[in-house]
Amino acid sequence: MKSTPAHLAAHILVIEDEPDLLAAMVRYLQLDGYVAFAAASLQAAEHWLTQHDMDIIVLDLGLPDGDGLNWLSTRPGLREKGVIMTTARGEGSSRVSGVRAGADVYLVKPVQLEELSALVRNLLHRLNRLDQPSWTLDAQSWNLLSPQGQAVKLTHSEQVLLIELARSPGASVAREVLVTALGQNPEIYDPRRMEIMVRRLRNKAKETLGYELPLETAHRKGYAFTAPIALKASKASKGK
Repeated sequence: MKSTPAHLAAHILVIEDEPDLLAAMVRYLQLDGYVAFAAASLQAAEHWLTQHDMDIIVLDLGLPDGDGLNWLSTRPGLREKGVIMTTARGEGSSRVSGVRAGADVYLVKPVQLEELSALVRNLLHRLNRLDQPSWTLDAQSWNLLSPQGQAVKLTHSEQVLLIELARSPGASVAREVLVTALGQNPEIYDPRRMEIMVRRLRNKAKETLGYELPLETAHRKGYAFTAPIALKASKASKGK
């Protein structure tokens, strides 16, 4: 599993209509520490953009509800963002058209996930989007602090869960490890209890912050906090 540098807090929107490729790209970027989101169509992307902001768009040109290149050319506001185009078209004329529409990088399929992640990082360096503030888990006050300084009050169980996730940001932590940290026996623990706790935490965070908590479910495995997070230990912990 990759370690996650504390400066990869960039938000990335991946627009791709191939379900397996979309899931693979989003998951790989999340495991590299980025906050990545998925959209399977231009309509879904439009809806997402009305409520969120991002640093980079990974845009497929051949989408079911329109041409990504044409869509990009009608959104001049995206020129200040990073744009990586993915397509099966390798012709020089397509590349030129993509650059003219505002693309920074033109990536011909099949997409290599390691290459995609490297391109994202290089583009963030060019855009000066690295070294953004991280989340902070304050174990003394039982608060999760957003990069903007907003506080989400935690229950004891929520704090224990987040402490375990904060030890490996961007990596999935097995459900059994989280259950054990909660002082329960994984062999008899009902996984629905954790699902309910995570859902309540997500809802509470969204009500407080106004946006989604970067707490992702790793299917059949566990959970991951997919943004940089610093753990501020309590005084009792420091004294041990």
